[in-house]
Order: sequence, then C-alpha cells, then structure tokens
Amino acid sequence: MVTSHRAVARPQRDGRRPAHRGQRSRTSAMRIGTATLVTSLLAAMGLGVGLSTPAQAADTIVIGASGDASGLQSKVGTPIARHLYGKLSGSPQVAQLVNIETTVNWSQVASGGQDANIKRWATALKGKNIMVSFSHEPMAKQNSHWGTASSFIAAWKRVVSVFNAQGSTSVRWVWNVTSNSFRVGSSSPEYGAKWYPGDAYVDYIAGEAYNRYGCGQSNVSFADKIKEIFAFAQQRGKKFVAAEFASNAFSGRAAWISAAHSFMDTHQSQFAGAFYYNPTSGTCHWHLSTSAEYSAFRAMVGDSGFGI
Repeated sequence: MVTSHRAVARPQRDGRRPAHRGQRSRTSAMRIGTATLVTSLLAAMGLGVGLSTPAQAADTIVIGASGDASGLQSKVGTPIARHLYGKLSGSPQVAQLVNIETTVNWSQVASGGQDANIKRWATALKGKNIMVSFSHEPMAKQNSHWGTASSFIAAWKRVVSVFNAQGSTSVRWVWNVTSNSFRVGSSSPEYGAKWYPGDAYVDYIAGEAYNRYGCGQSNVSFADKIKEIFAFAQQRGKKFVAAEFASNAFSGRAAWISAAHSFMDTHQSQFAGAFYYNPTSGTCHWHLSTSAEYSAFRAMVGDSGFGI
C-alpha cells in the first residue's frame, strides 16, 4: 500500500489466516449469489457489469478476463471482472482493471502537456475502487518509441500526482510490465527494475503468464511463468496481479488453470487479481472452449477467497 503521498489507507490482508479449504467450498454459493445480486442491482441502475462495487472486499483476489469477457462469463454462469484498455486522449474506461495507454511520448506526459487528459481520467475514476495502470509493458520493444525508462518513470509519477491532486485517491496503481523483464540480465535495457517508479507510486505489481505449449514453446506452469516478477513483488512488499494469463489449447489446459488456481490459493495474501486473456482470434488459441476448462475457471471465480 502506498503510504508517502496517498490519502486513503486500505485494509491489508497480510497476516490474516486464510479460511480452511472446506470453509471456502461451503461459502462459494453465498459469494456467487451475492455477486449475482449486486450485478442485477447495477444493471437496474444502468451501470452494468465491469464496475467496482462494495461487494468486492479489499482482501478478495479479483478474477476476471480481457478480450471476450462477456462470452466467458456466459459460459461460467457467474459474474467476472473486466480488464479494459483506454487511450489517454480517449474516453475514460471503467472496469476492475484499466490500462490507460499513452498517445504521446512519455516526456510530454511528464512535462505536463497531457495534464488536461489526465485530469479528465481522474475525474471519471474518482471514488472508484478499481485498479489502474499507465502505459502497460513500457519496456517491450513495441513501446520503445515512447521514450526511455527515465521518461516513463517521470510520466508515471506525473499521472499519479495529477490523480492525487484531483482527489482521485481511491484507485490502486498497478505497475503492469512484462514478466520477461525479470528474466533478462540486469544490464539489459528491458530489465524490469530499471522501469520501476518506486514504492511510493505503486500499489500492486503486475505481469503476464502465457503457456504457449503447442504454439512454439514447451508446457510451462502459471507459477513458473511469473516466478521472477512474483519474487520482485514480494521483495517490494507489493501484491501481485496476473494482468494477463492464458494457455494455448491442449488436452491439459483445464488442469493448467486448476494449478494456477491452487498457486494463487496457496499465496492468497500475495495476490490482488488475475485476468484470463480470452480473445476470439490470434496465432495461439487462448479462448477457452471445453466444459472442463469452463469448470476450472468457474471454480476459481467461485472460491470464497476470490471474486469480482
């Protein structure tokens, strides 16, 4: 939790004894029923699924999806969270995890040239209990044209500071980078720690976990995919968000999802959220498609320590 310049203190789950597994199974139905009721109320108010609600406890691991989230929700039969992307110069998006993507060089953001756009986003998200990131995966090669690590850090701090100045302090800042940035050597320009804005400007640390088995790589577990960046989050005392996780289609995909669920369950106090990447097209087949896979994902959403 940010302490040096943030106005809102948030409850911490660290030290809280996790519920017994049996207790979770007994309370899953209650959680799903509550989530459904909240969703119905939101729909009646014209808000719809995807907005943060009081039902999302501060210590819940938020489970959701990006891509075809509505399609996945229809298959699992219970509300799931949303991970959305929006342009800094475009219309603000509201979801449980929102990535604000830059539309100009980071140096222009850092110098105040985008303050009007940042204020517009801050106003739209003010009072929302959601996770927000700026310019995700900045060290990835496709983002190198936006600037350097130092200019990204300056831009990130500017965005957070403008939000705070606008009184938009309820959002939690998610530093969303590539997991691979912690697998490269420290001398690499892509090395993750070089892009870290500092503990005072980050609430959660996020990375991705893609199992490309059958799509050019070997079978790798969720835990192994995030191992290095998850360790960095622990070192910084920050909870982790799997901003994108998915497996290419293969006979063991349901088991892969269940193993990811078990890992998060074991490390419950160290996770804040996980969002399955569920597109309808692409080189690899990430889209869930079997009853066993839907069941595995449904079990994750329905776990009493998880939710929306």
